[in-house]
Amino acid sequence: MSSADRFPHRAFVRLVALAAVLLPSLGSADPWLAPGDALMRHDLQLLADAGVLRGPITSWPLPWPDVARDVLDAERTAKLGGAERAAMLRVQRAARSAMRTGEFIASGRIAGSNQPDILRGFAATAREDGELGAALEWMGQRVAFRGQVTAVGGPDDHKRFRLDGTYLGVTLGNFMISAGFQERWWGPGWDGSLILSTSARPAPAITIERNYSDAFDLPVLEWLGPWRAGIVFGQLEDERADFDEARYFAARVTFKPWRHLEIGLSRSAQWCGDSRPCGFDTFSDLLLGKDNDDAPELQPGNQLAGYDVRLSSPWRSVPLVFYGQLIGEDEAGGLPSKFLGLAGLEFAGALGTGSYRATLEHADTSCSFSHSEPEFDCAYESSIYTVGYRYRGRSLGHPADNDARVTSLGLLYVAPDDTHWELKVRDAELNRDADLPESGNTLAPVAIDLLAADVMHRRALFDGFLKAGLGAERRRTVTTGEEETDWRVTAEWLGYF
Repeated sequence: MSSADRFPHRAFVRLVALAAVLLPSLGSADPWLAPGDALMRHDLQLLADAGVLRGPITSWPLPWPDVARDVLDAERTAKLGGAERAAMLRVQRAARSAMRTGEFIASGRIAGSNQPDILRGFAATAREDGELGAALEWMGQRVAFRGQVTAVGGPDDHKRFRLDGTYLGVTLGNFMISAGFQERWWGPGWDGSLILSTSARPAPAITIERNYSDAFDLPVLEWLGPWRAGIVFGQLEDERADFDEARYFAARVTFKPWRHLEIGLSRSAQWCGDSRPCGFDTFSDLLLGKDNDDAPELQPGNQLAGYDVRLSSPWRSVPLVFYGQLIGEDEAGGLPSKFLGLAGLEFAGALGTGSYRATLEHADTSCSFSHSEPEFDCAYESSIYTVGYRYRGRSLGHPADNDARVTSLGLLYVAPDDTHWELKVRDAELNRDADLPESGNTLAPVAIDLLAADVMHRRALFDGFLKAGLGAERRRTVTTGEEETDWRVTAEWLGYF
């Protein structure tokens, strides 16, 4: 058995032992809202734009305590319209269920697709041809635990059994300390995040996150409004083509100085690894950005950093939202540079007691994307970590990987009976730098134009829900003009016992 197949990962074992020591002195713990549920995100954004949710909502997973406090406050729901009230009821039901303590909750999942979608957006879809999973959750006053195992067919990374979704969490004051394999989505985008998305499988990590987003009670700082912060210390593959057991660091702060404006600051880095410097001095240099002037063997790591914003209309009669994200692959003068870019529009409204959301998003993952001649083979690449900003064969950032342009149109409709439909249309140029086949793009070894459309329906079934989808995808190789079209059928059932 290779070291990559060891079960469980050493970092996870260490924190389980640490939590066992700390449990007697820690307070209550509650689970998170994991990324992947488009209906839940739609409901939360409706409530945030209506002024019900006060805290930031662009850093997933979201802590339930912060959400539940607002949605269970009757005074904040008095002036809601029909669609917003329906969203409120769905979130309230989910909050009450999620915050039950002292009982075990078991769930099972089966999913599959004849052609899994390689551009994995916010909505969770099957990664492999077939997936069969089971999970067991428990919450007490001092700890939250979820154990999950999934068996997959035809895995791209040759790992047939996975712990993705497993975590152990404890609280200390207003912070949650956790360890596990949790998916994250940082940013306002619906079809991608330039710095941290669910494109790659979750790496084992130790995380410290703020539970409640209460504003500072201090002069000047109080103007930042509600804020949330999180720090992630993770470990990449035990066996990599560059440095085995390279480590991963990420930090994010989001705040709402105005009810309609949310701002996010994000930073991530690869560092350490077999035969690489790993001490405190190295990490300090990494945090302070002391790296670009040194020789590669002396640089502490490879970093990305940037900003994002979500701005909603203050007029309820014009329910329009603008969002954007800029992530720098390099540094100049102590600030990010060589930006990758993403921008989008949302329009949400009511159809009777049902609701809808339309999104239009464009992302460009070439460095200095706004220049007339962008820099290729730069984004998610590193002269030190030659595998790049990737984990188990997929980008940690945007699912299209580097040197891509992706324009997507999304439509979501929630019916009065809580069933919902989703439509996603994408027009993508993958690995645009066709002249350099050595590019690290994990999806397309050569330049490919992709056009895809998918429709999905979700409804309640057998103490759970069923999702079924149908799609078509056309791929054209730019250099040869060769075209190929495939149909996609997907299905998933998730049930609770």
